Amino acid sequence: MTKRPSPMASPSTTRRVKPTLTQKRPFRSTNLDDGETIHQGCVLVHGECQEFDGAGETNFVSVSTAGMLQQAQTVHNWPLNNGEWKALVMLTPGPNTLLFKLHHAGGISEALEMKINYVPLLQLPPLHLAILVAKDSPLLIDCPPAKYGAISTAHNSIDAAISKLRMSAYMWQALTAEDFRKKGLGRRSFRLEEEWSPNTTMQATYQATPADHSHMGSMAKVHIIRSDKTVEEIRDAQCAQQNPRGRNRDALHQYFETALINSGAPFEPRYRPVVAGLILDSHYSIQESMILGHAALGCHKPNGLSLGVFGSHLTYSWPRFMEEVPACLTDMTPTGDTVGNDNGECDTMRGACFVGQGAFLHEVGHAFGADHTTGIMARGYSKAWGLNFVAHETNAMVGNEARWDLQDVLRFKLLPHFALPTDQPRPHAFRNAGVKIGIYIDQEEEMHDAEEEDIFEDLLVKVSCPAGLAEVKAQSGDDQPKVYNFMNDVLNPCTTLSMNVAEEGFDRNQPLKVTALSMNGKQRVVKNLWTRLKERSYMPIPGSNVVLRKQSGKCNDNEDSDCTQWAMLLRHRGEDGQLYRATSIDLRVGAIMDGARVYYADGRKEHCGPARDSDTGAEHHFGGHQSEDHELPANETITKVQLSRQSYGWGALSGIRMTLSNGDEWGALNNRDHDNDGSDEEEEDNDSIVTLEPNEDEVIVGFYGTSSAGSGYTREFGILTAPQGVELPDTVYDLPALRNIA
Repeated sequence: MTKRPSPMASPSTTRRVKPTLTQKRPFRSTNLDDGETIHQGCVLVHGECQEFDGAGETNFVSVSTAGMLQQAQTVHNWPLNNGEWKALVMLTPGPNTLLFKLHHAGGISEALEMKINYVPLLQLPPLHLAILVAKDSPLLIDCPPAKYGAISTAHNSIDAAISKLRMSAYMWQALTAEDFRKKGLGRRSFRLEEEWSPNTTMQATYQATPADHSHMGSMAKVHIIRSDKTVEEIRDAQCAQQNPRGRNRDALHQYFETALINSGAPFEPRYRPVVAGLILDSHYSIQESMILGHAALGCHKPNGLSLGVFGSHLTYSWPRFMEEVPACLTDMTPTGDTVGNDNGECDTMRGACFVGQGAFLHEVGHAFGADHTTGIMARGYSKAWGLNFVAHETNAMVGNEARWDLQDVLRFKLLPHFALPTDQPRPHAFRNAGVKIGIYIDQEEEMHDAEEEDIFEDLLVKVSCPAGLAEVKAQSGDDQPKVYNFMNDVLNPCTTLSMNVAEEGFDRNQPLKVTALSMNGKQRVVKNLWTRLKERSYMPIPGSNVVLRKQSGKCNDNEDSDCTQWAMLLRHRGEDGQLYRATSIDLRVGAIMDGARVYYADGRKEHCGPARDSDTGAEHHFGGHQSEDHELPANETITKVQLSRQSYGWGALSGIRMTLSNGDEWGALNNRDHDNDGSDEEEEDNDSIVTLEPNEDEVIVGFYGTSSAGSGYTREFGILTAPQGVELPDTVYDLPALRNIA
């Protein structure tokens, strides 16, 4: 057994001991093959080795590289943890020889040599790096005393900012390539715009003069962009994004974009550049307790300049050189009170590095077209950024959320920036193919046998996309989702997935959320698949042979966007268990159709539209200056519902009118071609008017539709009809899919 020093021993009495081998594993790389061809200048290498028990700082892996001119680079050391190691390696164009050595207290135990060929794809558009500088800038960035801020400019000069941004960009590149590889899409990443300049990624060559060609190389170019704004203007509190009372919090992004365009090529919008922009003159104001001159904003413009910006207020914590990467990602030194604690997650040097580098990449992700998905695009970097680059004990018990969402990488893959030589051209039809989620009976689009005891036994859910499916998730209530992953065969993609509801065992009393992602990055989400039954022309009632028929009208420009689906019946079960009929309907119409409210005999009401506000959870409020309420006598039925499909740019129906069996009418069609009191014949001849009526042997028993998730405006309104004289089964009033109580 290895002798351990006593916890109470003083430093002078503690002595190092030779580590004891506890597990024998070969020293090897787990993600990089000998002879592999790489297309990005910086690569992440993951590996494993034998596990040691002993002083951790004496166990590490060293790596050195030699290019085609046999100029060996500086040796870099990377920590071990539990028999695993990670290392960042810079490559030079052409063949590279990588030499890894396993070190421990007893010396070098093993060595690993690999041949890697680096072929830069110079024909692809790059990611540009730029630093925005105020016209009267002092050319300094925030730096706490613990990072030499009080005694030197090593970490707060503009030269340091250039080196840190360049090193961070190489880390982004390596992380992205490894993430693509893990997802089965090949080791692909964006390339960086380069220039022939001194190699600042190696500390040993940092002081080299430009005349010393042995220290020159193709390095990521960092553009210095002079703004026409002063430091005072950039640090205006009204422009600070984190100022909740700021009147112009998007201004810094606009300042940066304008300065880039004014600087000319390569930033002219016609060249469609993608830029990572650092705002040099960001500053934490102790007096105002606010980070000034900072904005975390990204914007993708397919036909213009795409820009992701971030402030320099955390740049002090970033590595300048490859040698500093492990230390910066494990440094637990407090940052102090002189610099900003961005989002409350930057109280250590390591935390500031995680948030600074990760949040900046988040904005670059927006510039490449990513939305707020998961992982990096959902602040997954704040706790796990270092997991991608170093194997270290400080990363224990943390899941790696510092990675791209699958949807992000599938979208990136369609951009020329992420292409590989083996890629095949993607036709227009592939890029625009949508995802469909449908419900079918007996694999037919129409239901032929409505007499079955339980029609759900033969209910199929079909998910399809001509571009191929990447992943489908089905989640019942709060259960763990069932995941159907198709990424293992990207060359022969699955285009259709069929799920039998009964065989999968989904609970019909719980919402069933289905998320489908296609190989072109398109995503379709159905929040509750049971309500999707309303999209069929029939709705079977579980446990009975009763089937409700459906018909609806949609607005002319109804889009498949985020919306709320709803349904309700004209009778509902009260808290006392009794059934109560609808006594009146309030049709809410203003410039467009807001929705409707149905009131019941027990005083309750249900919404034809959202029941609750999605942000506050309060009851949804319907507007409508043309709204009209009308009683429903007990012996009368609704015989006709008319809808105006004209949206007038609102993406919603513009009006509704209802008619009772006694001839009473109420509501406002809001149709510009005809007055509200125009004749039925005129309205029916107008394509913008939809008339919904039950068959002669049917009666309207409820309504259903879809509404805009934000505004609540009605996109679709439909009627549910049942055979006249047939009593609906008692269980129908307990189905969540047919209850929308506010």
